[in-house]
Amino acid sequence: MIEPATLNVRVTAQGMTARYEYDLRVGSTVGESPPLEMEYTVEVDPELVKGCRARIDAALTKAADAQSVPEPGLDKELARWGKLLYDQLFPRVQGNAAELVTRLHASTGPVLVRTNEQEVPWELLHDGRDFLGLRHDLGRRLVGKRAVVGGRSISRVGRALIVGDTIGDLPSAREEVAKVAAWLGGRGIECKVLLGHEATVLDVVTELASDETPYDLFHFCGHVATGDGTTGLMMHGRQLLGAVALQTLSSCGAPPVAFINGCASAGGGEVASMCMSFMALGAKTVVGTRTEVADEGAWQFAAEFYGRLLAGEPAGAGVRAARTALRERPDAAWASFILYGDPAVGITKDETTESPQLPEPHDEDLMIALAPDARQLMQRVYESAADRGGVASVDLLQGLLGEEDIRRRIEGSIGADAMEALDQVIDQVLSRPARADGDSGADDDSATDDDGSSTGTGLGGVLSDTVNRVFTEAATRVAADGRSTITTADITAAFVAVGGGVSARLLELCGVPLARLLPDESTLDPITPEPITPGQDTLEDDSPALPRDPAPLNGDERLPMDDLSRSAVGIVRLANLLADGRGEVISTYTLLLAFGAMGSEVLRRGMHEQGTTGERAFRQLSGMLNPRRRDLSPRVHDVLDQARRRSAAGRTSSGRVGEAAILLALLEDEESSARELMRKLGIDPEQLIQALGRAR
Repeated sequence: MIEPATLNVRVTAQGMTARYEYDLRVGSTVGESPPLEMEYTVEVDPELVKGCRARIDAALTKAADAQSVPEPGLDKELARWGKLLYDQLFPRVQGNAAELVTRLHASTGPVLVRTNEQEVPWELLHDGRDFLGLRHDLGRRLVGKRAVVGGRSISRVGRALIVGDTIGDLPSAREEVAKVAAWLGGRGIECKVLLGHEATVLDVVTELASDETPYDLFHFCGHVATGDGTTGLMMHGRQLLGAVALQTLSSCGAPPVAFINGCASAGGGEVASMCMSFMALGAKTVVGTRTEVADEGAWQFAAEFYGRLLAGEPAGAGVRAARTALRERPDAAWASFILYGDPAVGITKDETTESPQLPEPHDEDLMIALAPDARQLMQRVYESAADRGGVASVDLLQGLLGEEDIRRRIEGSIGADAMEALDQVIDQVLSRPARADGDSGADDDSATDDDGSSTGTGLGGVLSDTVNRVFTEAATRVAADGRSTITTADITAAFVAVGGGVSARLLELCGVPLARLLPDESTLDPITPEPITPGQDTLEDDSPALPRDPAPLNGDERLPMDDLSRSAVGIVRLANLLADGRGEVISTYTLLLAFGAMGSEVLRRGMHEQGTTGERAFRQLSGMLNPRRRDLSPRVHDVLDQARRRSAAGRTSSGRVGEAAILLALLEDEESSARELMRKLGIDPEQLIQALGRAR
């Protein structure tokens, strides 16, 4: 680990001027020689410093204004004032300041500016080549007289408190809250969201002060205001959450990571700095804004920063990468964010929280040795699955699709576009976060013994039940043939024979029969389940529902839904289809997605009460599952066109295309598989067509 170079800056007033005393401590590797210290003194005009900062802030505020047209010379204007300020603070004509500049240029690692001066926009000082905030992983540490809580380090971000639009006048802040919560939640982080009337000072402090389940991250987007000498985050009822209210956290400490997106949240005097308030209470990394930031720019910066931080990068590197990523945006969002804290600090990694590493496969664990091609296949599978701690059937499928002959065969059958879609589906499934119970989350075909231990065939006990069955089947086939090694072809044949687990459903979603993995489908003697006939438990029947058993939450019995309304039943069933297609159980996210896809009128009315933001959000939610034209077969296109023609000709009771019109067009196509399905269910399609015609 490399310690940051520390630039200590002490500022004292000297009549009409200010004395800046610098000492630069060059970072070194931890455990080696102590850092070198050299002192420099410079006389500075404080009014010129204030003037340059005011020009910089005015340029940033103008760029963030959605009503103004961004000026192409903004970057040059920032560089102009940043260079003027740099030359004032580090003049070549006073003492040995030139040597300080040379040593600062030579520093390639992170830089921590430790100072009692908040007026200087250190990140936007321009040395003639670039801004310091883009040349270095730059962080600030303010020197003050207030007591400081030690705080805590974290090995992962497990819980986040997200607060925004506390007085209901910032729809953009509400959108940012939703995006941040969805982004973090999609990475396995438990999020608590407080909006509007839920976000009182008492409610927020109560959440932050919880020591039973402490928060690792606090994200705020809203107003920062000053009243009666107090500066704070504005909560519901225009209450201010300031340093005095936050001192309640002195025993448990503030969340280690805080992101304050508010107008001038990182500016103002020493006492007024909310970022300083969180730092004083133990926060290790605090990001604030110098001026108001455009909505989309703020969200993109947060996503870039969080992504780097969660990936294990230091906070300074994360902020610098976010600045670089947003450099070309006309709103200059990159230039407004400030990092408080050691730029070399990140999320601590230790042996107890690292993702378990999978052992390399040993032949004795598989009972029969792997041939060289199969060993290479499984090595790729293990490397891909290492972060998830277990090999599931989807990992094995991804490995098989990496085999040139299998990939060429499938791509030749379904086309390059469909092959790309299949790759994306697999990547989406494998990117899902690990479940709390330790399951990899990538498969539902894992199994455990009665005592909860894995049923793996060895290999460190990390193979799912389906993968275990694949190797057992492969070994059986090899032994029956009198051979001594398992080849990739054996693994492929066994994978198809045992049914592929969840992977088979993923292949079906992309129109790929499982047997397509094989070069010659006629040579396969697969282990297939008995065919399903009408009336079996995949179809609803009239038998009475079993009494509810609230004890086990999961089980194989059908979920009783006789107490749900007709529309609610449809929503739950759609959620089941969506979850099944992803190879997962129904989550709250999926259930809400189903409400939107079904155009729930209850949800629509509730969301529309929040004005244009709610209406826009409902349109977005209800359209998320709308298929693209390429997702429909030619026959389905014909069905919809026929249904639309019926409605246009006035043959339906309303101007919209209703269910009856679509069903009629669907069943009137004598070659459609829909008619065949009805016949298998014992239904006469013609009689159904007549009934639908009467219903119209």
